[in-house]
Amino acid sequence: MKPRVLIVDDEEFLRKMIVMGFERDGFTVFQADNGEDAVKIAGEELPELILLDLVMPRLLGFEVCQILRNDHRFSKTAIIIMSAKSYKPDMDKAAELGADAYVVKPFEMAEMLKTARENMDKRQNSK
Repeated sequence: MKPRVLIVDDEEFLRKMIVMGFERDGFTVFQADNGEDAVKIAGEELPELILLDLVMPRLLGFEVCQILRNDHRFSKTAIIIMSAKSYKPDMDKAAELGADAYVVKPFEMAEMLKTARENMDKRQNSK
């Protein structure tokens, strides 16, 4: 079975580029361009991985991360925050809210895929 990923970013071009990379790597991909849709789609599809932009309409990435981490259905779901901001307080807050990784944009697709698979494996193999 192909792993499922939800890619959440309000920047359409970047989102489509990430979608292509994950599809090429064998993932089933779902997309959202705002935080509210992200929570809804995550609840319907239960992906193994969620890539989450920080700044987007309706709900911020931090809020989405917190909502999902408070839902036991997502205990095995890896969440990776993506942001153009590389501020340590944001990175610390992401970790505090349960994000598995924080990736600064722009990034190399190969590195994102590697980070994604490593964090998915860690989550799947945790208690």
